Amino acid sequence: MSDRLEWAHASSGAELLFPGEDIDGAVVEPGEIAVAVWTGSNGIALHGPREAVRDRLLQLALAVHEAPPVPFADACIPERTDPRRWRPTPLPRPLAPGPAGPALCGGVDRPAAADPRLATCPDCIEMWNSDTPLTRLSLAHAVPAPS
Repeated sequence: MSDRLEWAHASSGAELLFPGEDIDGAVVEPGEIAVAVWTGSNGIALHGPREAVRDRLLQLALAVHEAPPVPFADACIPERTDPRRWRPTPLPRPLAPGPAGPALCGGVDRPAAADPRLATCPDCIEMWNSDTPLTRLSLAHAVPAPS
């Protein structure tokens, strides 16, 4: 994976590109189709055989549909939470952060995530995972390429 992303908002314009279309020196090859999402003057494109592009987009749509609740506010993991003892329970919806206090990352007055899976602080996540937790946390969830 790369360390750089071109960000495209869900409301960005998109178009299907067919073989022969040349954009910035990249040509859609015969037998392929591309889906381009525009980010202003730049864009990103997913390309390949029609069925492969369709299957990947459906797979990504399903991953978004089935994703856990998305935090709606910045929050840290409270310092008192023990990664070696905490057990997840169903999380049907995002929960508002609790009162501010000491955080796992060392922050003094940080909003407390109501559930560690709703933490948005990379330092808290790193500290959590370094303490042999029962449940590892991550701010990114891979969607494997279709086989």
